[in-house]
Amino acid sequence: MENKVLEYVEYLKKTKGISLNTEMAYRRDLMKLVKYLDAQNVSDVTQITVTNLNSYMLYMEKQGLTNTTISRNVASIKGFFQYLVREGILAEDVSSTLTSPKIERRAPKSASKEDVKKVLAVPNGKTPKLLRDKAMIELLYSTGIMVEELVGLKVGDINTELGYLQCHFEGNQNAYPLDRQAQKAMNAYLRSGRDKLLKGTESDILFPNISGKKMSRQGFWKILKGYAAKAGIKGTITPSMLRHS
Repeated sequence: MENKVLEYVEYLKKTKGISLNTEMAYRRDLMKLVKYLDAQNVSDVTQITVTNLNSYMLYMEKQGLTNTTISRNVASIKGFFQYLVREGILAEDVSSTLTSPKIERRAPKSASKEDVKKVLAVPNGKTPKLLRDKAMIELLYSTGIMVEELVGLKVGDINTELGYLQCHFEGNQNAYPLDRQAQKAMNAYLRSGRDKLLKGTESDILFPNISGKKMSRQGFWKILKGYAAKAGIKGTITPSMLRHS
């Protein structure tokens, strides 16, 4: 049975291009199932029944595994059995009736109003970088867009006169209103900051990095982290916490 698991993981690597972490997760989940079935004297995939799989679900629950972990295992098992049926190794998918436990979604963490005010007050100056950083943080706080959307914005996506922002992300198009502070910061940045950061190069990127290229998610996170430290904030403020504030 172990050989079938390894063949499946190899299949995923070749056809799906899965990452090393995903590969290890699939292998770990399925090898745990193999170990459990071996203890039940089930040594071949053709011997596995719906009852075996339901018993394994109960076993995981008794082990105190979280619903998230159990759900991931169910996904791994279902993918494995679908593969076995597709390859003609099994005639039917005995995992089709397995259901994942409900996962309670926690409310996203947000920064306090006081901490947000402190962070927004730090990038206060006339240099191109300070104007850019101020605009980015104000924009994130004002609209609640994701960091991926923020760093991917183009000049044509923002309209400071009408006070709205247009985002194109993963095939979706959304418009967000800007508050006065965000509009003010954006106007100052577009007037005195962006062109100097680009240093004469042609680009439609709204927020270039110091090299005039598109900023990365990690790059913005470091910027925010630096301002949080300068503001004397204890703990961590992430872009996600800021946008959910």
